[in-house]
Amino acid sequence: MSKGGKEIRRRIRSVKSTQQITKAMKMVAAARLRKAEGRTEASRPYTDTLREVMGRLGAVAAEVDHPYLRHIAPDEPRVYLLLLTSDKGLCGAFNSHLLRRAESFIAEQRERGRSVGVICAGKQGADWARKTGQDVVERYPSFTDQTTFADLSAVMQQLSQAYLSREVSEVHLIYARFVNVVKNIPTVVRLLPIEDLPAGEEQEHEYRQEYMLEPSPEELLASLLPSYFRTVLFQAAIENFTSENGARMVAMDNATNAAADMIDELTLQYNKARQAGITLELLDIVGGAEALKG
Repeated sequence: MSKGGKEIRRRIRSVKSTQQITKAMKMVAAARLRKAEGRTEASRPYTDTLREVMGRLGAVAAEVDHPYLRHIAPDEPRVYLLLLTSDKGLCGAFNSHLLRRAESFIAEQRERGRSVGVICAGKQGADWARKTGQDVVERYPSFTDQTTFADLSAVMQQLSQAYLSREVSEVHLIYARFVNVVKNIPTVVRLLPIEDLPAGEEQEHEYRQEYMLEPSPEELLASLLPSYFRTVLFQAAIENFTSENGARMVAMDNATNAAADMIDELTLQYNKARQAGITLELLDIVGGAEALKG
């Protein structure tokens, strides 16, 4: 066999080996996606209900002044950005979309005369922040399907302490909101002060139900607002992980299909090279036979 044919066979073996790896990674991502998607869908009703309750309570107790609901240091020219990315790559454009959204957010804040301290949850975001010279405040591992409320205590305490101590005027979050397997949306959320809560059904119909509150509205808000803050952060963490695995599954599926196409193309090239080699050998044999006759 010709040297070119041997090289093509070596490339085919290499591509087949890569295809096996991408196929295995796709199966792992699919298994994680099923688990994470179920967790995401199960937590959304709780988050949505809590948001609605907070909206109703905020409407009833509108006179309550809580630091989580207002800017306590509006003139402070510094904000925090919690950026959620993945620890690993091989998930298509998942991380690049988040990083582009972070770059856009930082540019917007700088135009307003603000500096941005970045808190990275995920190695990909930390690497980007280091390469681009961002002001990195803290680095955390990426949040996964094993993340619990307790795991978020450290970052939650850091964010709330910085805000309550007036080190920053606002705290923002960037994460990938899960829509479906092939779609996620890089989303910016203002964590502190908490963004305007949705009005309850009563306000939409221009009347309001009177509530008898026990304990007082102040005590209820003091208790529920930190829980709501933690719940929003937890929901973002699991949605981001679900989006990551959806993107990785799609990327590995595309890579597997691309490897199959490459194998087909290389096999065709190998067959052509082999046929050309056989033709040359036949020509040599016929030429030799004709020379003996002559």
